[in-house]
Amino acid sequence: MSEDLKDAYDKVMAKAAEKKQAAKERKEQKEEEGIVNHLVVDMTPAGLYSVRYEFRGNIPEELKGFFTRKDRILNICARKNIPVKDVS
Repeated sequence: MSEDLKDAYDKVMAKAAEKKQAAKERKEQKEEEGIVNHLVVDMTPAGLYSVRYEFRGNIPEELKGFFTRKDRILNICARKNIPVKDVS
C-alpha cells in the first residue's frame, strides 16, 4: 500500500513540476517578446476605481479593493515601480 501512495505522490509532484516549468517558459517567452503585464485601472459603475493585471497575476496587497481617486492608485504604483497601462 505504501508503494502505491509513493507512486501517486511522485506522479502528482511530477505534474506540478511540469506545470511550473511550462509557466516559467511562458514568462521567459513573453519577456523576450517585450510583453509586459501592466496594471489596468478600471472604473466601476458606482464611480470607484479598481485595479487588475492585463493578463493575470496577483495584485499587491496595497492595491486590493476599491479607491475613490485614481491618483492614489498611481502614487502606489509609482512607489512600487509597477507599470500601469493607458493612464488618462
